Amino acid sequence: MSQIRVARLVIAGEPLVLGVADKPTPGPNDVLVKVAAAGLVPNAYSIITAVGAPVPTLPAVFGLDVSGVIEAVGENVLILKAGDRVYVDPHMTCGTCTSCRRGREDICRYNSLRGYVALTPEGGELLNQNPLGGLSEYVIAPDTRIAKLPDTVDLRTAARLGYIGTSYAGLKKAGVGAGKTVLINGVTGTLGLAAVAIALGMGATTILGIGRNRDVMRRIEQLAPDRISTRSSEDNIDLVAWVQESTGGDGVDALFDCLGNGGDSNSTNTLLAAITKGGRAVLAAGGVDGQISQSYWDILTRDVAVVGSQWFTSTEIDELITLIGAGVIDLSFLEHRSYPLDEVNDAFAFVGDRPGGFVNVVVHPGDTATDV
Repeated sequence: MSQIRVARLVIAGEPLVLGVADKPTPGPNDVLVKVAAAGLVPNAYSIITAVGAPVPTLPAVFGLDVSGVIEAVGENVLILKAGDRVYVDPHMTCGTCTSCRRGREDICRYNSLRGYVALTPEGGELLNQNPLGGLSEYVIAPDTRIAKLPDTVDLRTAARLGYIGTSYAGLKKAGVGAGKTVLINGVTGTLGLAAVAIALGMGATTILGIGRNRDVMRRIEQLAPDRISTRSSEDNIDLVAWVQESTGGDGVDALFDCLGNGGDSNSTNTLLAAITKGGRAVLAAGGVDGQISQSYWDILTRDVAVVGSQWFTSTEIDELITLIGAGVIDLSFLEHRSYPLDEVNDAFAFVGDRPGGFVNVVVHPGDTATDV
């Protein structure tokens, strides 16, 4: 059997180890993808360094977001063919639990993200059944998890679509669209900056952001100075009052909360008061502990819904790719920082320092010159 190069995490907190694995063979409904780019985000660094995180049994090949080119397809695969440029959706579900049968794969009891983490206690079973993440020359996935890419979407940008897609799905769930106002808590990170670009493309007229990295916030405001305004969470100001003043006293239609790992849920609780009556808060930050609370009277009289959003559907990722490809959602501001597989530990160290949402860190397991 042919061998392929991979980078494995053997011990949590230790550097990844380069090695080889058997090249996967696609089953009847599978697609074999030659990996061009595997995206890394700060939370990926947190996951591989955290002992006890809900990760695959070690040693394991990590790598959440993958873009590449199809090399082979199973005998039952329709539409997709060798040579197609694609994004590989790492979301894994059982397909048979009550939630999946009701069309809610996002809350499957076995919910997990290949090459990343389990999202439920049972999700580790699926992680271990699918051990090959994106830090590998090849990955294999069901044909239902493959999204075709137009030539106008480059493969490095596509290697970030998991996080961009999470923001897209969250803003849709929040009802963001033409003429709406939105507040993004955690605006300088990967999810937050994606949410800004998406909200602009969706037609939001007022986009308010809260973060800590002042340099990044200044750059975000420059994307659309007449529509974007930011404030630091460390400025010791009344952020709710600022939101009210920025929206003519009404409050925002939507709060998209995407705080980074270790964020403070108390700030989220406070910002619920900045949402207009009948508005929605969408929570998408997986690394935040704490409680979110509303009084009975507040729920009754203000009708502000608080919902969660973990990932996206196949329909949503196809919509997103179409909008990016057409330039409706403009991601041209991304600064791609590329590493070969031999420098994967340098890539993790760099992204672990949280360079901000403008920087897109990608690892190229194959030949960078020919694969991207």
